[in-house]
Amino acid sequence: MTSAPLRLCCRLSLCLVINGTLGGASFAAQPYPFSLTSESVDGGQHIVARNRGPAPVSVRLALTERENIRSSHFMPIYAVIRPHSQVALLRVTPAHAGKPHHFVSETTYSTGNYRAQHDATALYRLPFENDRRFAIGQSHDGPRLTHHSPDSEFAVDFTMPENTPVVAARDGVVIETEARHKFGGTARDLLTEANFVRLLHADDSIATYAHLAPGGVHVMPGQQVTAGMLIGRSGATGYARGPHLHFVVHQLMGSGTGFRQISVPLRFYAGNPPRTFAARYGETLTADYSPSGVSVRGVAPTP
Repeated sequence: MTSAPLRLCCRLSLCLVINGTLGGASFAAQPYPFSLTSESVDGGQHIVARNRGPAPVSVRLALTERENIRSSHFMPIYAVIRPHSQVALLRVTPAHAGKPHHFVSETTYSTGNYRAQHDATALYRLPFENDRRFAIGQSHDGPRLTHHSPDSEFAVDFTMPENTPVVAARDGVVIETEARHKFGGTARDLLTEANFVRLLHADDSIATYAHLAPGGVHVMPGQQVTAGMLIGRSGATGYARGPHLHFVVHQLMGSGTGFRQISVPLRFYAGNPPRTFAARYGETLTADYSPSGVSVRGVAPTP
């Protein structure tokens, strides 16, 4: 989702043009507590990034106009602002004192760490309670009804009734939630109306659990969760053909103009001893994590 552009003009002829991309393209949330401000320091201006939230934020800062100014860094600047921190990204001063000076900066930012790489050895438990079993309605290897873009290519849809308990598939920190939305369907204006939970993992990848029920969020930003912990209840809010859980893990990638989210392949585990597997379209999977567990895959449902 994209926040509204912000223009900040100061007495020293500074103008900031800011575009933010926070979270997944199809799921909108409350504004993330991230800001950029201009502050007068020692005859110049500092552009300061403040991240008051629980997730890292990647920032690209460029100067689109400049007149009689000197900057402290080569442009553009790419940076990662860690949670609950602030960083002076750039210092700008007049190149010739006493003469008019002016610059315009353009900033884009996105939740996540564009320098991080998803841990390819990471394993995910099935995101529903032990002994429950559900079919895969959409995955990388089957027909893609809605997973057409790079940020959803490796997403997995688990078909399940509304209000089914959803659990964390991997340890993490809650960074964003949305539970206000009440409706779902295939109208395009519902693309940003899904309820969800987002978790930040140790490798700075981010998992999204989407289409949750109205009010179906049981965690809050900043909360630490462990795999198997209840985080919400499934639903059909937003752009959804029916009740299901949309589960996807992203890593953030840098580009010449900003950042983009890429979904990553997932390896699940179940059984005892644990066995790993990839989710496959049409299969029914059993969340078996008991000491005597042996079953992983169920019987595919009859069409």
